[in-house]
Amino acid sequence: MSRILEEMRNEVAEKATHNNAVNTALRMLARGRDSIEEIAEITGLSLEEVRKLADNQKA
Repeated sequence: MSRILEEMRNEVAEKATHNNAVNTALRMLARGRDSIEEIAEITGLSLEEVRKLADNQKA
């Protein structure tokens, strides 16, 4: 049972970390000073994901 709880805790932590990275990327995109490559490197998101965020922000 504790293994299941630990896995759930890890999953929640991973989602929170990813959400923080996405929010940071969105702020960086809005600022307009950094390239998509720089944003991906700093946030740890993939280039593809940052490109999608940028495209959605333009729409």
